[in-house]
Amino acid sequence: MRTIFVGDIHGCATEFAELLVALDCRPGHDHLLLTGDAFSRGPDPLQVWAQIQAYHAAMVMGNHEARLLRQLQALRAGQSPKVKWPDQQYTLDQLAPVAEVVCDWLEHLPLFIETVDFVLVHAGINPERGLADTSRDEFLAIRTWPHKAGVAGPRWHDYYSPGNKLMIFGHDAPGGLVVKRRPDRSPYLLGLDTGCIYGRQLSGYILEEDRLVQVQSQQDGARWFTEVDP
Repeated sequence: MRTIFVGDIHGCATEFAELLVALDCRPGHDHLLLTGDAFSRGPDPLQVWAQIQAYHAAMVMGNHEARLLRQLQALRAGQSPKVKWPDQQYTLDQLAPVAEVVCDWLEHLPLFIETVDFVLVHAGINPERGLADTSRDEFLAIRTWPHKAGVAGPRWHDYYSPGNKLMIFGHDAPGGLVVKRRPDRSPYLLGLDTGCIYGRQLSGYILEEDRLVQVQSQQDGARWFTEVDP
């Protein structure tokens, strides 16, 4: 069994399918893990959901999933969800046939997945306090250090020690691909959000082979660039 990570998909089901083929990912044989932000903003969140189920993928909670969960819970309670941007309503409309089961699934997503070999998070951790004392907001939205709104500034992972366990994260499309290695060339930090939804690439990584695999986006990046993630 191989351990395969895929960066932020954002509804790009076509690219996700192409990447899974390029990775030779086999359901029931390989362990597929996602960095979060799988559904929102992009063209085909319903098909992404079908792919997640078909491949028995595990995932950490992303900031977009946190918002989507609040919206689905509002619908479940008979309330109108708070929708700020048109792409959020599009995602809700597309997921309507499976809203209940997706809501249940989202309610059980962890903020991080840790094994003896790696830690998987969506955005990152507090580099001073460590994994155990990272706040929910930091897990979901940290980019810079110190943690603040916006995308400009030193990254949290600039302060992450090579002596720590391999950390895999997403969320930071403006920062792009991040690969940091120890002197022995083993990786200790991997940032896999390479902006597929913005017309760049969708990235995957095979742990046992220390191999990065990317496919080119088929998206018009300007179409989906409606906001900067909080």
